[in-house]
Amino acid sequence: MKETKIYCVTNQKGGVGKSTTALTLGAALSELGKKVLLVDLDPHAGLTISLGYDNPEAAFEHSVYDVLNEKSFPIDKAITKTAVDALELIPSHQDLVEFDVTLVTRKYWPNTLKNALSPLLGRYDYILIDCPPSLGVLTTCAMVASSLAIVPVQSEYLAMRGLRLLFRVVNEIKSEGNPGLETKVLITMHQGRTLHAQEVLEEIQKILPTQVFKTLIHRTIKFADSTVAGKPLLMTDSTSQGAQAYRELAQEILHYEQKERIGAR
Repeated sequence: MKETKIYCVTNQKGGVGKSTTALTLGAALSELGKKVLLVDLDPHAGLTISLGYDNPEAAFEHSVYDVLNEKSFPIDKAITKTAVDALELIPSHQDLVEFDVTLVTRKYWPNTLKNALSPLLGRYDYILIDCPPSLGVLTTCAMVASSLAIVPVQSEYLAMRGLRLLFRVVNEIKSEGNPGLETKVLITMHQGRTLHAQEVLEEIQKILPTQVFKTLIHRTIKFADSTVAGKPLLMTDSTSQGAQAYRELAQEILHYEQKERIGAR
C-alpha cells in the first residue's frame, strides 16, 4: 500500500496564494506521476472556483461540509475529478462559514478531518488541504490531520510579523495533538527587484534557516489568468515562470521527504 502524505496550506492572512499553491503544487505533483487529492476547506471556495466552478453549491451534490458534518459519510461521494489527470477534488461549501460553532461542541473535534480522511490513506500519494484565512477551528482540524503545514508568505514586513502567531498555534497543536507536525514557509508574490522584498526574504531565512523553501514564487498576472480559465497554470501556460517555479517546488518537496525518511532511520 502506498504512503499517503497529508499536507495543509495555511496562513491566517488572505491573498497570499494559498489556493494557488494548493492547486498548482497539486498539478505539478500529478505531472510527476503522483495521485493527488485536493481538499477545499475554505468557505470562500477559492480552490474550487480556480478549477472552474464559479458556483460550487450548484455544481456539487456533496462537499467537504458533508464529510465533516455527517459521521461515517461515504467520502467517495464528495470526490470529483478535475481537468488534470490524477488530480481530484473535494469541493468547499458556504455552510462551512458557521460550521465551527457546531464542530467545537463535539468530543475530540480536532480529529474530525483526520478521521474522515482515513479511508483514503493508501489511495493517494498526496492529500493537499487548502485552509481558510484564519487560525480557527477548521485550520486546527487541517493541522491535526497533516504531517506538514506549507505556509505561503509574501515577502513583505507585515506578512513576516504574522508568522509569529501562526507558529504559536502550530506549537500548541504539536504539544496537544500532533507532535509530528512540521512547518515550511513558501515565499510567494515575490518582487525580487525591490530592496524591501529582498530584505524581508533574507530576514525570514535568517529567523527560520531550515524552514523556508528555496523555491521562490514570483508575482505574475499569469496566476489570475489561470483562475479565470478554471485550470491550473501548468495547463494554461505550461512554460511560464510561475509554472516552472511550482515544478521546482514539487521537486523540492520530494527531496524534503527523502531527507525525512533518512532522518527517521
